This record gives sequence, C-alpha cells and structure tokens, in this order.
Amino acid sequence: MDTPALFAGGRLCLDFINTACMRRGVEIEFISDGEELMRWLRMAEEVTGTQLCDQREYREGMLSQAIELRGALHDLVHSAIEQRPPSAESLQTVNGILRAAPAYSQIGYERQGFQESHGNSRPEDQWRMAIAADAVDLLCHSDLSLLRQCECPSCVRVFYDTTKNHKRRWCVEKCGSAPKAAAYYRRKVAKAAEAHSKIVEPAAGDALNAGDLRLQ
Repeated sequence: MDTPALFAGGRLCLDFINTACMRRGVEIEFISDGEELMRWLRMAEEVTGTQLCDQREYREGMLSQAIELRGALHDLVHSAIEQRPPSAESLQTVNGILRAAPAYSQIGYERQGFQESHGNSRPEDQWRMAIAADAVDLLCHSDLSLLRQCECPSCVRVFYDTTKNHKRRWCVEKCGSAPKAAAYYRRKVAKAAEAHSKIVEPAAGDALNAGDLRLQ
C-alpha cells in the first residue's frame, strides 16, 4: 500500500472512503479481504493517532460492515460536494452505527489532577464508531466548501483542503503532474504547428511568384 496516497484525505473518514479509488481509469480496491482491512486499520491508527481496533485478528463480518459503511459515507460526502441531499439509507446506516455505540466516561486521578477517559463495552465495533463519528464531525462542524474531489480526470479521491490559501486541487502531487504534463504537451504541439505554418506560408508565396514569372 502507498501510505501517502492512502492517507491523503486529511480526515479519517475521507481516507476510509478513498480505500476504493481509481488509477488511470482502473478501479482499485485496497480492502478486498479481511487481511487488507486489518492492515489498513493498523496503518490508520499510526497515521491519525486514533485508536480503532483492539483486536489484532479479523472478525467474521467486518469486511461486509466496512463496505456498507464506506458506501454510506461516500454518498454523504459526495452529497456535500455536489450540494444535494444524501440518501435516507446512508443516513440510517451511519446513525445506526452511532446509536449502538456503548461508550462511557471514566474518571481517574493523577498528579496533575482528575482525568477523564473513555471506554467502550463493544471494542469489536470501535473502528466503525470512530470512522462514523469523524464523518459527523466533518459534515456538521467543518467548512464544507473545503471538501473537494481530486481534479485529476482519472482519480476519484476526496480530501479536505487545509492548505493556507485553500487552493489545493489534487489529492497527491502525482495526480497534479499528469494534467500539467498534458497541458505542456498541448502547448508544445501548438507551438510546433505554428512554427510549421510560418515556414510553409512563404514557400507557397515563392511558388506563386515563380508561376507569375513563367507566364510573363
């Protein structure tokens, strides 16, 4: 897995959506089986610092749950980008996960004073709850005008633009290099065609003048 490309979304929920993407027009699936899903969750923990999964082994049904959640989040995020209402089914899927969250607070004490911690009585579902909660925070409490889809024609990744001037257009630099290269090639071809036309035009004029001389 290409870690920078996999986690270019800037948010946990966007990175999760981007586990299904396209490269040069070909669909790419990064969590096609349970082993890949667990690998992605471990990588996401390291990159985002969010605790997602206590268990280290794949549990039956996790992959189908992941695909269902990803599809719902894809619809919600793209509805925000396209400024359209999301489907009721997508909202129901995410809300169902959040409703089942058996989270609770715990109080502790250390040298600096009281400390609050959070527990979960269903750690096997913690990864889904964390991703769904991140989506709620993004869609309800963030500037949705900064939510974008990569402008590379062959890419479908989404990202949250946190750059200083908010002019980010591509998910990764590689996606930006392809349009730049294509534009450079078009300019080069146009310049060559223009130069060729300037060479051909005088030659045609010379031929016309030679014809006039013969007629005389």
